[in-house]
Amino acid sequence: MLKKGAMRRERDSFQQAGFTLIEVLVASVIASIIIMMVYTAYRSIMISIRDMTGYSEFYENVNLAVSRINRDISNTYFNRKSRKIAFVSTADEERSSLNFVTVDYHDYSISGELTRANPQCGIRETGYFIIEDPEVPAVYLLMRREQMLYDDDPLSGGIEDILLENVTGLKFEFRKQNDWSAEWDSRSTGRFPPAVRTTLKVKNYRGKEETFVFVTCLSMNTK
Repeated sequence: MLKKGAMRRERDSFQQAGFTLIEVLVASVIASIIIMMVYTAYRSIMISIRDMTGYSEFYENVNLAVSRINRDISNTYFNRKSRKIAFVSTADEERSSLNFVTVDYHDYSISGELTRANPQCGIRETGYFIIEDPEVPAVYLLMRREQMLYDDDPLSGGIEDILLENVTGLKFEFRKQNDWSAEWDSRSTGRFPPAVRTTLKVKNYRGKEETFVFVTCLSMNTK
């Protein structure tokens, strides 16, 4: 049998080999803090990645829409011998529309050889306008209308496609002497504007409205 002194030493040695309640509580608190810091850093990184992805897609979509509008307007087509070709815009506060004929250039065609340039172009009746989004209230869809051939009605016809979503305003203004005019109709004036200023308002990834303004000079492709 063990003596009392030996038993006491064995019990003290066992107690020293374990953890006290305070030590366990302190370790738990430190572990919780570390876990919280890791989670906060992880959440912050994920939010940043999501924001960067959202904003990247937003600006990419806006840039594509702006580039398309700018290219179409800059390549406006005019034929002095045809009265069917018109440049018409109407305005209703932040909801402008624009209809005209444009020349669409392509460096390559399906029938050409891919190893060398084979430029092609097509004359198309084109229109830009916005309509209410049936799924999202208080925003619009930016629409682009295209008709392969121009006809007696320059304001309708062809195929309509959605160019951009979450639009809150579209405004076209036309250079007239030293000022800008909100409307234009070449059917009555017989003239085309030298430049067009486009104001496009769009809600971004966070739902905040951003405004994009750009000016396009007409190259006036004529025949």
